[in-house]
Amino acid sequence: MDLKHIVAAIRHCGRVKALKQGKSFHSHLVKTGYSHNVYIACNLVSMYADFTFLIDAYKLFDEMPVKNIVTWTTMVSAYTSNGKPREAIKLYTRMLDSKSEVPNGFMYSVVLKACGLVGEIELGRLIHKRFSRENLDYDIVLLNALLDMYVKCGCLSDARKVFDGIFLRANSTSWNTMISGYFKEGLVEEAVNLFNQMPGRNVVSWNTIIAGLAENGSSRALQFVCKMHREGIKLDKFTFPCALKTCSYAGFLVAGKQIHCYVLKSGLESSCFAVSALVDMYSNCNGLDDAIRLFDQYSSGTGSICDSLVLWNSMLSGYVVHEKNRAAVNMIAQIHHSGASVDSYTLSSALKVCINLLNVRLGIQVHALIVISGHELDYVVGSILVDLYAKLGNMKDAFKLFHRLPKKDIVAWSGLLMGCAKMELNSLALSLFRDMVTFGVEVDQYIVSNVLKVCSSLASIGTGKQVHAFCIKRGYETEQVTITALIDMYSKCGEVEDGLVLFGCVADRDVVCWTGIIVGCAQNGRANEALEIFRQMVQSGLKPNEVTYLGVLTACRHAGLVVEAQTIFGTMKCDHRLEPQLEHYYCMVDLLCQAGCFKEVEKVIAEMPFKPDKTIWSSMLGACGTHRNTGLVSTIAENLLANCPNDPSIYVMLSNAYGTLGMWDSLSQVREAAKKLGVKAAGTSWIEISS
Repeated sequence: MDLKHIVAAIRHCGRVKALKQGKSFHSHLVKTGYSHNVYIACNLVSMYADFTFLIDAYKLFDEMPVKNIVTWTTMVSAYTSNGKPREAIKLYTRMLDSKSEVPNGFMYSVVLKACGLVGEIELGRLIHKRFSRENLDYDIVLLNALLDMYVKCGCLSDARKVFDGIFLRANSTSWNTMISGYFKEGLVEEAVNLFNQMPGRNVVSWNTIIAGLAENGSSRALQFVCKMHREGIKLDKFTFPCALKTCSYAGFLVAGKQIHCYVLKSGLESSCFAVSALVDMYSNCNGLDDAIRLFDQYSSGTGSICDSLVLWNSMLSGYVVHEKNRAAVNMIAQIHHSGASVDSYTLSSALKVCINLLNVRLGIQVHALIVISGHELDYVVGSILVDLYAKLGNMKDAFKLFHRLPKKDIVAWSGLLMGCAKMELNSLALSLFRDMVTFGVEVDQYIVSNVLKVCSSLASIGTGKQVHAFCIKRGYETEQVTITALIDMYSKCGEVEDGLVLFGCVADRDVVCWTGIIVGCAQNGRANEALEIFRQMVQSGLKPNEVTYLGVLTACRHAGLVVEAQTIFGTMKCDHRLEPQLEHYYCMVDLLCQAGCFKEVEKVIAEMPFKPDKTIWSSMLGACGTHRNTGLVSTIAENLLANCPNDPSIYVMLSNAYGTLGMWDSLSQVREAAKKLGVKAAGTSWIEISS
């Protein structure tokens, strides 16, 4: 029997995933007694690894009477290649402990790859020392594996030392690995400089620089695409998705369409990944209709959803981005009913639909699908799941899911923190923020702004100042969202002077920033400053919004500035075409009532586009008592009782007003009505006395 032909057949079965034929070969070899041949056994182990039948591969390996270094390396490689790097490292350690074989360059390369996958830097360094002592430093394949391990473990300085040591004999893999390492650490300029020094750049090198720039959000990726094209290197199926990704986040629709033409000319329009990237690009560049047309064109000719799930995921993501939630839900159902094995991208989009809709029932169904498909502990899916439950206000389940996640990203932390802030679990929100800082979780300006809102709610100026110091250290003190939150925090904590100083330091102020300081001044009795800042805002050319007007009208109300309020209220419709809301009318009614301008109040109420509510009638009732106006009390009482006949507080207010005005008959009638309603039990109060 020719062993070479047998081995060739075994390898072919592994490559083409011919499971039935592979097992038949194995059975035949067992019968003929060749299965214990070390050479054949190694290839059988590789075949089962290709089938991803690691249990069968290990069983075969374990039963081998004789194991050489090739056998051990084959099994370690099988574990590494099939997503079991920790098992690979354990097997390598077992071989060392048995002292049966001495590792060679191939074994070291495989184990270094496993170390890189799990971040096992200490073992990686030991292997480096070991093969250096064994004079294997000439092996460029091994040194590239070492370089890759250092890069994956985030030890860029060690990687650079290795690269410098092999600089004169470095191949394209060495250069590409080092460039990828710089991009991984966000060192874009260093990566570009190294690429510019690289001799004999091939298509992989160009794709490496383009992918790195795209991943780091740099629009320069498109410049390198153009350079690649000018140098006569053909753009391939790896280049297009990266180029289109850059167009997506930068909103370069024209450039995206040009790349679309190039894709068609290159004959790659049938590539699922290229079409998927095109759908993403059109969706993110406000071309959802183009994305749908492209999807419909290619999805109908790509066979089953299983074979083109990446394309379906792109279209689903487009629906989610544009909040076409019904279409997204229908697509999720279609993917599920097709029997396709959903991945983390599908599930992430499904969860985002639930967040858009804040739909508890749908969220529970998607959660069940996540559990069934085994993605609950996936850190991307799990983090969005935490965010969903937090946004639904179910903090108990959100915390349970959060603590179960083996790896927690910024989405999980921020979702939980913002959920606590929304549910007014303020102390818990601050505790989470401290944990984020302690554990080195990257905190962005949006999280900081939410923490500042918590400080505002608690009126905790001490904590607020600590967060302000944190902003300065992280360089967030110039971010609009942070400045606005800081101004709000200082204002609500009674330190409006600090808020004004901050506001004065801002060069580029948006509407939210102007509104924040106006509201802050209004809340702290600084009506004149609020009015002056409002005038400056209008003069600067910015259009106030409804909240800005509410802030300045509140300032007028607190200071009793009737004329100023009437003038400002009149500009809402005339100058800025803003329809006053109930809150704006309430400010005006309350201000005019306090000033005793009852005719003007009646005019404002008559012009209101909606029915006055309890708050407006109550404000008028209080003003009647203050200004001894008995003429309107009966009308107000009728409206209050008609709107809220079973509200006990109405009867209490009316009793007080009648008593103040000396309307004793009316007071008696109201008290009788209150008795029939069962209002009001004797009040109680309590205090704490320190012992």
